[in-house]
Amino acid sequence: MAPPSGRTSVLISGGGLVGLSAALFLQYQGVETVLVERRARPSALPRSRGVHTRTVELFRQAGLEHRVQQAAQSALKMGAFGGARQGTTLLDATALDIGGPGPSARGSMLGADASPSHFCFCPQVLLEPVLTDVARERGCDVRLGTELTGFAADDAGVTATVTEVSSDRAATVRADYLIAADGATSPVREALGITSWTLEPTHHYLNLFVNADLAGLVAGRTFSQCEVANDAVRCLILSKNNTDEWSFHVEYDPARESIADYPEQRCAGLVRAAIGADVDVKVLARSAWDTGVRVADDYRRGRVFLAGDAAHQHAPWGGFGANTGIADAHNLAWKLAAVLAGHAAPALLDTYQPERRPRAVLAASQARLRTDFLARYGVRTPGNAADVDRQIDSGAIMMRYRYESPAVVPDGTEGDWVAALRGQAGTRLPHAWLDIDGRQVSTLDLCGPGFAVLVTSGAARWLAAAQAAHAETGLSVAVHQIDPSSGLAEEGGTWPERTGLPGDGALLVRPDGHVAARSDGGLSPDTLVTVLRAVTGVAPVPGVRS
Repeated sequence: MAPPSGRTSVLISGGGLVGLSAALFLQYQGVETVLVERRARPSALPRSRGVHTRTVELFRQAGLEHRVQQAAQSALKMGAFGGARQGTTLLDATALDIGGPGPSARGSMLGADASPSHFCFCPQVLLEPVLTDVARERGCDVRLGTELTGFAADDAGVTATVTEVSSDRAATVRADYLIAADGATSPVREALGITSWTLEPTHHYLNLFVNADLAGLVAGRTFSQCEVANDAVRCLILSKNNTDEWSFHVEYDPARESIADYPEQRCAGLVRAAIGADVDVKVLARSAWDTGVRVADDYRRGRVFLAGDAAHQHAPWGGFGANTGIADAHNLAWKLAAVLAGHAAPALLDTYQPERRPRAVLAASQARLRTDFLARYGVRTPGNAADVDRQIDSGAIMMRYRYESPAVVPDGTEGDWVAALRGQAGTRLPHAWLDIDGRQVSTLDLCGPGFAVLVTSGAARWLAAAQAAHAETGLSVAVHQIDPSSGLAEEGGTWPERTGLPGDGALLVRPDGHVAARSDGGLSPDTLVTVLRAVTGVAPVPGVRS
């Protein structure tokens, strides 16, 4: 297949989880894309394994949740995902007691916050093909085996050279914008000379993905991670399917050795030493990685944006990496769509960095606090107590964060995250189940692809205001009237009680499900147009708090 040529709205460099998600989110918003990925097939290494609840919500909005959960159901062949063990070998490893309270309690990691979706275990090697298939089914131009080999950006767009790896045939693509989702070593980031905030690595690992039938050894004692330390090897064992596919992350010293010093026979011997039994081991793939931290100082240079590992990289403790990157793509997609359609000012794109970079810094910092294996699971020791005390729960990191940027009208509350989702400006809309025409629908299902206003009364005035706003700005604004008695039984509150709004109160929700403005912060049918213009970067809102 020849490399693409011609013109597109958005060119995406990189076809991993973040690049594919960007293509799908943009397609959901009606934006044409071309995606190029150097690899002809997914990496054999499982890499990212857990899809956090918020990420599943993003896939739900784009109509992907069912396909993702289907793939997840095929992942585990025995036992459940979760739990941790520790020992001198896999054979003698004992389970950690991680059921108590604390910031690292597993319920928080898996997304205990109310949601229509739920966490799923779906290794990247299974998830990537699903996203690729759906993207192609929906008309996205996905070109595997093709890479970005050069680009030049100007005030009007990006001219890129893309090359087919197998034939060296090159073509030129002209795009309005370029998204670099091209990984931790991002050639695009390097070409732009973007510097980064960094922390030196604490550990260096060889990731050995192996085939070894351990079903009999782990029956009734499956786990997510198992730490092993003995005279021959120090490593982490991560489940892939809980039977015959496993990842062994073996510690090594790069000052003394390199990956070349670990041929297959030596690797297989280290795996057996970690298991504590003489079993057949086949090394399927391997790579070297470290726990160093890097967050780009700039997420945007003109018409070029960084996303995923190209923008931020850190240790996988907590599973924040790929999930944070997918949220990057979701944040950027609606903004690009609005600007490309002429419904928002280019200044809206300036809000991408102040909204997403703090999320990466927080995730990286919190992952660093989970470096110690026991700290990762909230098990306090004299050596890790300080790190455990500084941890916040994963629900806050991945679900209850708050955006503070010109794309949000402030409501007087502050902070990077909130203790509970109450419809605060900048936070993800609270979930509540609604009965609409006999169907159970989440409040989150009312969001996207355009803006939405959620009210409990006075819908007629808001409908008229939304129609006028659409005529004046081109922005689509749906109006949904919620029964005031709707709410979460487990929370013990109605919708007005959950949001702290009076009976005639309203929330303006952005296409990404985050609250843009509240009626107790200046939003009303009369100010809807000016609020929308402020949120989309067109003009300040007269008389609204800033």
